[in-house]
Amino acid sequence: MHTLIHFVLGLLVWVTPGKNTVGNNISQTVVVSMRSGDASRLSTGFARTIELVIDSERVDFPAVQADHAQLILRSFFRKYPPRRFQLTYEGSADRLRYSTGTYESNGKQFSVYVLMHQTNSQQYVINALHFRKEG
Repeated sequence: MHTLIHFVLGLLVWVTPGKNTVGNNISQTVVVSMRSGDASRLSTGFARTIELVIDSERVDFPAVQADHAQLILRSFFRKYPPRRFQLTYEGSADRLRYSTGTYESNGKQFSVYVLMHQTNSQQYVINALHFRKEG
């Protein structure tokens, strides 16, 4: 019986995600999606509506539906296919996570800002995504 209890407790520790696992999953989704130019994968992390700004395309929506944002990003990734994406900063505050990074495409460089918030179900979703062309 004692061995069974230890086994069950060990299994719970092994299966139970750590404190930041959920937030790290969304951050990883952002990085992988940006590096591959995968708007579909990126949009899986969107809130129902997000703030989307792409200054090079004159896109400035304070609230756009996730499926519409996905279409806009698909077009952006086609026009500016990823050469490189690197996170430059990640931070967090009460139920918020934010990241900045650099997106490079065919000699053009964009500063990227991502804001995520934690929902009541403890999942992080992307609330804002900005691409600012440098230079």
